[in-house]
Amino acid sequence: MKKIFTLLFAAFTAASMSAQQHTPMSFVGASNAKVSTMDVNNESDTIQFKMNGMTSGDITLPEMKGMAAIPSFTIKGATFTMGANHVVEFPSQEFSATVSVDGKEKAIKGSSLSATYNMADNSFDLSATFTYGSMPFPITYTVKGYYVKSVTDAISVCIGSAYTYTNSSVTYNVRKYKDGDVEKVDVTVPAYTLDNTLIGNLSLGAYTVKGLVYDSEQGGFYRDYKDDGLTFHFSAEKDGNTKINGDYVFNSKKDNNILVKYDGTKVTSIINKFQMGAMPFDIVSTFNVNTTAINTVKTDNKPMDGKAYNIAGQRVSDDYKGIVIINGKKYLRK
Repeated sequence: MKKIFTLLFAAFTAASMSAQQHTPMSFVGASNAKVSTMDVNNESDTIQFKMNGMTSGDITLPEMKGMAAIPSFTIKGATFTMGANHVVEFPSQEFSATVSVDGKEKAIKGSSLSATYNMADNSFDLSATFTYGSMPFPITYTVKGYYVKSVTDAISVCIGSAYTYTNSSVTYNVRKYKDGDVEKVDVTVPAYTLDNTLIGNLSLGAYTVKGLVYDSEQGGFYRDYKDDGLTFHFSAEKDGNTKINGDYVFNSKKDNNILVKYDGTKVTSIINKFQMGAMPFDIVSTFNVNTTAINTVKTDNKPMDGKAYNIAGQRVSDDYKGIVIINGKKYLRK
């Protein structure tokens, strides 16, 4: 009976993986490449895994940064077995690959590859030892990456607590991982546009906020990033004329914070409040996945009287469009 349940679990796990793997999965994490007595560390490498079937898949390693021109390459047909507790094991195995450098093919010969994909925490732990071309010493590359989840939906952006604009499709990349015993989140705010605003067509650039931690009062993973030294590109064009175009830092004297909420493993909302440079107004972007109502967030001293207020706490009429707060909860009126 135990064997039957084990087989059923393995089949269910494989089916779940197959459903996810229409495209390669990306995992981002710190890596180390060791050659003889030299160590090269990289705090953020990306590896990819694409499942070919229920027993094998392709693993793509990144360019070995800091090493002597070792380009990205793919290990095809790495074999694995399904284990208990949502763990997929790649037993130690040899591998080979070729890469093209300046029109010439170079051989990669791997003496060992072992890896573990833990679906419980979405981590991919890999170690590979190989020789490259005519290099006299083998390279041992190790990395532990965490799955980068892409979520796409509409975004609502309120500028200066008065004007709200939307973009029907933007994609955030979110990575949840363990830093010691602390669970953290990195979120990449995408580049997107807002058309026909009062100051023209806006383009807002991408940037990544790292190290969000769970805040019970906010009900999600939260970070105040005003002092992180981040920059992003912002431009405005109206009637064919560029009015604003440059890289801006976030104003360290104003609110710049981001909140990512989950329902289980699913990202449900991302709320980002920021103000850059010397601009006199703040911007609040609200991204919801498959919902129009925003989950409850912390709201200080907001009246519980059934009336509608904007982000600034000002009373608004029933025909007001945009983000409103009613009895401590936020809603998006369209």
